[in-house]
Amino acid sequence: MRRTRLFIIFLLFLGVALLLRFFSFFPSVINHDESTYIVISDTLLAGYTYQVDYVDTKPIGIFLVYAFLQLLLGKSILLLRIAAATTLAATSFFLYRAKLSFGSRPEAAFAAGLAYLFLNSIFTFYGVSPNTETFFNLFTALAVWMYCARPPLWGYFLAGLSLGAGFVIKYVVLFDGLAFGLFLLWRARQGEEQWGAAWSKAITMAAGAALPFLSVIAWYQHIGHLEELWFYTFTVSGRYIESKGLLGHLVFFLDFNLRFLPVAFFFYYALFSRKAHLPSRQFGLLWAALALAGVLLPGKLFGHYFVQFMLPFSFLAGEFFGIPAEELPKGLRWLRRPRIGYPLLGLILLANLFLQYQDYYLKTDYPRQIAAYIAPRLAPEDVAYTVNDQITYHLLGKLPPQPYVHPSLFWESQHVAALEVDQEKEIEKLIEKRPRFMIFRSPQNEGHFAELLSTEYRLVKQIGERAFIYERAR
Repeated sequence: MRRTRLFIIFLLFLGVALLLRFFSFFPSVINHDESTYIVISDTLLAGYTYQVDYVDTKPIGIFLVYAFLQLLLGKSILLLRIAAATTLAATSFFLYRAKLSFGSRPEAAFAAGLAYLFLNSIFTFYGVSPNTETFFNLFTALAVWMYCARPPLWGYFLAGLSLGAGFVIKYVVLFDGLAFGLFLLWRARQGEEQWGAAWSKAITMAAGAALPFLSVIAWYQHIGHLEELWFYTFTVSGRYIESKGLLGHLVFFLDFNLRFLPVAFFFYYALFSRKAHLPSRQFGLLWAALALAGVLLPGKLFGHYFVQFMLPFSFLAGEFFGIPAEELPKGLRWLRRPRIGYPLLGLILLANLFLQYQDYYLKTDYPRQIAAYIAPRLAPEDVAYTVNDQITYHLLGKLPPQPYVHPSLFWESQHVAALEVDQEKEIEKLIEKRPRFMIFRSPQNEGHFAELLSTEYRLVKQIGERAFIYERAR
């Protein structure tokens, strides 16, 4: 009976995730980071080496995830988006199991999982567009479930291994792992556990967490490209650290709270209420504080960074629903009535679907139109180059003709300096490949190619005001 109930809970999370994100499944591009993950995973499947043949600033894990998904599901972007929604549902389910194992009431556990789904499915740059956080949170949630179950010593190694898998997707998972280790030591200080046992568990978990990254290091050493991996992993990343000042970070954090105000209210109420489950308050506060540090310390105010924080945020916010309704102030008890709460959730879901329908489904899909025009005219040996909309390569079944897949890495001065890109040399290499088609967003984007286009190419197709397709004269 218990297994059946758990399976129903997972199916419920999955159904909500699919419904909440339905119209986001169809456009070819929601965010260009996702496009980069898909295209570089294409290059991995073709046998090329990341950070050697094709370059980005992210750890290798996210590209391995997309390569695996493509092996499993094929190249359909729709199926990849469904896989991302399924990942969110699984993350919510692991969060739900973690809270049950930690001693929370079932209502609090379910509310935490549901909150995580809604948080990730409302704003484009706060979760709707699949990003690294979408996937590494899956491994973090799995780790926290194992961790909260207080397993034998080998279980902490497995929890660490799961954290390590997330770490090679994005290194900020270190902050989650630090929270788990510190809470073990805090429990020992409170007399809930022996110091020796706490240290053994923390060290065992750290050993498991280190293993995936050490495996990546060993592989690059084996193939003779450790220097490139080190450069893009540490040297380049160190050049991106920024400081927006205390006010900038405060506004960034307040903006997050206002965007998700109902859940923020549940979070702070549970945090300060003595009626909420005390261990969840203690662990949730430590985890949330360190996850927030991982969001803010890089200095870049990107909304999707907050997806990491959404795990502990939901973990603690769910505790509002673990407080017996009769112990809440009278003015808040209506929130706990199913006949009010569930219709409100339904209205939010419907409103979200309507907005997504407008934002994603109705908008012109330029990359698909570009690919539809070029594909019938493109021979297997032909090369195509696009200054923007790199997902076009995936739609055409082609690989990029230069190593910098995300356009900003090649065209924005900050990235050019950080990656030490020799633009002129790379442009010469590109021209030597004699692309059959070159695609620009506007005539102003032609820049370095103006003379080449005027002598060897002709404009053959314009799509709206955003896509200009040039074909090389034969």
